[in-house]
Amino acid sequence: MKMACRGARLVAAMLVLPACGKQVEEAPAFIEDPICTASDADPRSLSGVARLEGEYRLLLTVREGEKAEASTAGTLTLVRRDSAGVPFYGWTDVDLSEVDAHQLGALDSRSMESPGVLVLTTGYPDDPGRIRGVTIRLGSNANRSGMAVFDGAYTALYVRWISEGGFGGDWASGVRGPEVTGDFCAIRALPSE
Repeated sequence: MKMACRGARLVAAMLVLPACGKQVEEAPAFIEDPICTASDADPRSLSGVARLEGEYRLLLTVREGEKAEASTAGTLTLVRRDSAGVPFYGWTDVDLSEVDAHQLGALDSRSMESPGVLVLTTGYPDDPGRIRGVTIRLGSNANRSGMAVFDGAYTALYVRWISEGGFGGDWASGVRGPEVTGDFCAIRALPSE
């Protein structure tokens, strides 16, 4: 029951927040479909990663600890990159300080070589074409091409489900391990008329 209530709060916050910081006429309309709850996790849905390109309303909430129930929201844009294991890159205007997450460089960088957002996929060893995991890394310094980051701070979204209306899962941020964790949901923007 607690998870269902959290999901309802996430959706309610996502519907209210687009008008908070922007004028109402500038806020795009978003599909209200996905409700972010643990029961939505379906590994088979990760095969839908190829259709993630587009604009979303992104909401991150903190699960527990000092900032429990804190949240932040913003717009997330994903653009096709078409490279093995890195199908999309993008940018966001979400404020990570609201949820005590680490920010490693610009989140709004639109550079393909150092984007604010990078989507990474992993396949199964015996069937690399079948998606086993989808991770979205935040921060242009963490996403620089030709450079592998092995230690240091990170903020990553772990996609657990993908639907026609969006995607969601959990996220973590820390240095040696997770210092803050929570849930996230990305609701797809409705096509403009």
